[in-house]
Amino acid sequence: MSLTSSQSESSWNAPGAAKSDFASSVESCEAEFSRIEEAIAAIAQGRPVIVVDDEDREDEGDFIAAAEKVTPELIEFMITHGRGQLCMPILPDLAARLELHPMVVTNTARFETPFTVPVDHISCKTGISAEERARTIRAIVDPATRPGDLVRPGHLFPLVAREGGVLRRAGHTEAAVDLATLAGLQPAGVLCEILDGVKVAGRAKLRELSQTFNLPMISIEALIRYRRRTERLVSRLAEAELPTKYGLGRIIGYGVKHEPLNNPVAFVMGELDRVEAPLVRIHSSCFTGDLLQSLRCDCGDQLHLALEAIGREGVGALIYLPQEGRGIGLIEKLRAYALQDQGLDTVEANLALGHRADLRDYGVGLQILRDLGLKKVRLLTNNPKKVNAFVISGHGIEVVDQVPIVAEMRPERRRYLETKRDKLGHKLPGVVRPGGCPLCTSDGESSASVDSTK
Repeated sequence: MSLTSSQSESSWNAPGAAKSDFASSVESCEAEFSRIEEAIAAIAQGRPVIVVDDEDREDEGDFIAAAEKVTPELIEFMITHGRGQLCMPILPDLAARLELHPMVVTNTARFETPFTVPVDHISCKTGISAEERARTIRAIVDPATRPGDLVRPGHLFPLVAREGGVLRRAGHTEAAVDLATLAGLQPAGVLCEILDGVKVAGRAKLRELSQTFNLPMISIEALIRYRRRTERLVSRLAEAELPTKYGLGRIIGYGVKHEPLNNPVAFVMGELDRVEAPLVRIHSSCFTGDLLQSLRCDCGDQLHLALEAIGREGVGALIYLPQEGRGIGLIEKLRAYALQDQGLDTVEANLALGHRADLRDYGVGLQILRDLGLKKVRLLTNNPKKVNAFVISGHGIEVVDQVPIVAEMRPERRRYLETKRDKLGHKLPGVVRPGGCPLCTSDGESSASVDSTK
């Protein structure tokens, strides 16, 4: 049985895809890459790894190693088989201590790559050999080194990583520092872009290098997921009682480490430990749907149907995540609306703007559920990506039931819902009969209990 709103139609309801495009892409993507734990172990041993960023970003692979483990032989390997620029990612405090200032006052690079003035150690002759570049790298991580021990300009290019690493900026610079830190080493790395002939190496070449030299290959996206899963990122900032038309509950405001503008909220009704698997909804913010009751989407309907269901049971939780427009932000979502007015569907519009179909990440929401003490939930969603997030997260929270929420069918949102079903794999079960809601009482009010959907 599922939750549904009244006055729905049945003509658009067709069986969903057996497996969502997202689920299929996750499986193929993870099969292509090594586990993050393998990469961390290699870094700790002084071996390089191959790190790939997003196809929508630089779409390149870099050799990455820990600065603390650098040898002339390692540098020679990276510059011989990588052939790109050799750089040394470090944290801001080290850059400040050694007076490694930005190369330019105004950084106009596409991704604001944070180069400092290049340096050599004062003992180097030319600074360009693998041995001398390794010597400069070791000097930079040596606590005894002073600013005057480095000459400027030189042949080694330090990069200043952002505090918070890949959780703040999804770049190779931050990935290098994160991997060294996770390996228990000093937070500094060395990287070299990998080229193939006159072009940047593609995935096939990167896989070939990985297999030839037995090097782990990982993605920055997977490193982000790993950190979200293994580090405690959320903390309670405020909590209060909140009476609503759905019943009395508690509202809890959270902060997210390294993300000062991200303040998710949990609305909790009843005592969650009173039931084995309470109803839970992880809801991404939708200003137009939640506040303005837009008919373009079903977000607002899903929000209130979920709150009604939790209110009827008297126990459950709704997690509200600031992920407007499937993660692209409000302004970009409005631009996507304009493209939809010209004939594109919701997925095509996101792609035309240079975004993936769905950029949302549920790691923070899962950490909030863990903070609330939940181990089993009945998840209110039509979206298999949310269920997949529980499966691959490692948080130890089990989804015992996926409970669909079917919004009222309106002409304005027909194509949107069909696109979610056909392109995003949302499960929109054919439970609605023509002329009304099969789960409603004679006065039109929903009387649905939330049941297991097999």
